[in-house]
Amino acid sequence: MIDWKELPEGYYAVPDPRDGVDEITYWRRKDKGRNKRPSFEAWPLKTHYGPRLTRKDLPEGMTPRTDEGEAFIRDWYENTGFPYRAAILEAIADDPVAAGKRFAEWALRCCMCGKVLTSDDSKVYGIGPECRKGMPKALLDNYFPPQVGKAHARHLAEA
Repeated sequence: MIDWKELPEGYYAVPDPRDGVDEITYWRRKDKGRNKRPSFEAWPLKTHYGPRLTRKDLPEGMTPRTDEGEAFIRDWYENTGFPYRAAILEAIADDPVAAGKRFAEWALRCCMCGKVLTSDDSKVYGIGPECRKGMPKALLDNYFPPQVGKAHARHLAEA
């Protein structure tokens, strides 16, 4: 299983891994945030993706603070909650650049800091001018694939 602390800091968008759910989920990996601790969480804050366990899901008559209730909750997380999160982490880790680019394309926000993108160059790269400073060209080329440039050139030629 992938540890979320190994992911690069940034914002990501990945498809929901549950079968039959056509939804994009948005995530944020930060090294400094609330309480100045590293975090990996759904974005925007207070958003919930994936399966959720509520009191209503407990079998009738079962309470969470009993041995039976705790065992039910532990089993639910081991079989449902943790595998969902592992699938999200794996989808991001497979190609963090693509997941960050997808976030920037769909949210029109910088995939590094989450600020709104305003300039055309920033929207193409998916990274704002401040976050692009000092980035090597080889790395920026991953965010600006040639296909995007060709599509923009065709659009300009047709205009």
